[in-house]
Amino acid sequence: MFRTAPRGTHRATGRAVIDYRGLAAPVGRGVGGAAVIGAVSATAALAGGATATAQAPAASTFGTVRGAAPSVAPASPSQHTSVKLRLGARGASVTYLQQQLNAHGASLNTDGVFGAATLRAVKSQQSRAGIGVDGVVGPKTWSALTGSSSAPANPSSGSSQPKLRTGSRGAAVTTLQKQLNSAGASIAQDGKFGPATASAVRSLQSSAGIGVDGVVGPKTWAVLGNGTSIGGGGGSTSAPSKPTSQPKLRQGDRGNAVKTLQTKLNERGASIAVDGSFGRGTANAVRSLQSAAKIGVDGVVGPQTWNAANSNVRISGGGASRDDNRGPSTGTSVNGQAIVNAARAQTGLRYTWGGSSPSTGMDCSGLVYYAYNQAGVNLPRKTAKGYTFGGRIISQSEAKPGDLVAFTGNNYGHMGIYTGNGRIIDASGSRQQVVERSIWNAPHVFVTYR
Repeated sequence: MFRTAPRGTHRATGRAVIDYRGLAAPVGRGVGGAAVIGAVSATAALAGGATATAQAPAASTFGTVRGAAPSVAPASPSQHTSVKLRLGARGASVTYLQQQLNAHGASLNTDGVFGAATLRAVKSQQSRAGIGVDGVVGPKTWSALTGSSSAPANPSSGSSQPKLRTGSRGAAVTTLQKQLNSAGASIAQDGKFGPATASAVRSLQSSAGIGVDGVVGPKTWAVLGNGTSIGGGGGSTSAPSKPTSQPKLRQGDRGNAVKTLQTKLNERGASIAVDGSFGRGTANAVRSLQSAAKIGVDGVVGPQTWNAANSNVRISGGGASRDDNRGPSTGTSVNGQAIVNAARAQTGLRYTWGGSSPSTGMDCSGLVYYAYNQAGVNLPRKTAKGYTFGGRIISQSEAKPGDLVAFTGNNYGHMGIYTGNGRIIDASGSRQQVVERSIWNAPHVFVTYR
């Protein structure tokens, strides 16, 4: 039983005030720090003789929401958007966040819990909006979410478009996919930036002669707005024909469609059997055609490759696509091990952009030029891209020591000399010297001059 204090003692003047921070969560988990019940609050709560009148705190009182959320949630959108949210937050503001993310293409449970799925959706939205991708919902992220539209206002203007990359989702990706299809791609318009969309972006970038990185920034948006066609920048002497209704083909397929493909490949300069079986020889001819047409070299026959097969593109070195017993495509006997030995002798030599000799240093294409000529293969000085498309693109299973490994990023901006067993020798700009190392996880093709 509580003893009633004498009248007039230990009484605060005016209304008793309850500190809501102490009531919002258990002690130790209050918003912004440990829960505290002030002496005046406690006296008023325990005295029983006075009625406690509480004034609910404004949203800004809470600041960053961590862990448990306040029991009194902001009442309006502007109050929600004044709260910074991150992984672990809970409450009405998180529910409002999830609703906004769903309006921009996410598919979240609006449960008021900022978990892993909400974090991924926030990062995806930040990526689309071209702001810092940290998973924390602050003013910039709120602004991106509560704007009038998640889709770019002017599809033809690169400056107004968000930066997009693999993993992005939403209306801006759908806009991108529609424009890529208008440029000659054939991808689903599902608002998801997956491998097919990334491949179409790289093909467009290659056709336009801009950096090939698969990231859609101002230059790539501008290329789309200018009506550039995928595959249109490459070696065809006339515009490619209208996309056909032919099926997508790859190694292992059989049937009449493969016979049609093989006939078209022979018309373009290949020399393969028209037997309706998509084997290694047909795959080699497809890659050679793709290389000549300056489109993605993957050995898979989709709309772009069918277009090239129906165009005037010529496969260089027609005999190079025979299934077996192929002669050298350069007309020169190539000693692959001699090439490797010449390159290996330069290990440790300093990297010099544009260099091609031990006295000046070498860059990646300079090392190729030096090693091949030292081994008796008379190659002119070219860029890495020039060496890539001057040779014959082959599969990894066909590659032998002395062949080339060309990395397709940055518009075929780097290459090395294959030593076998998944390793190369290259003049590395990042390491500033000639090194021997394993092939790293980046898109690449194998090229031979045999």
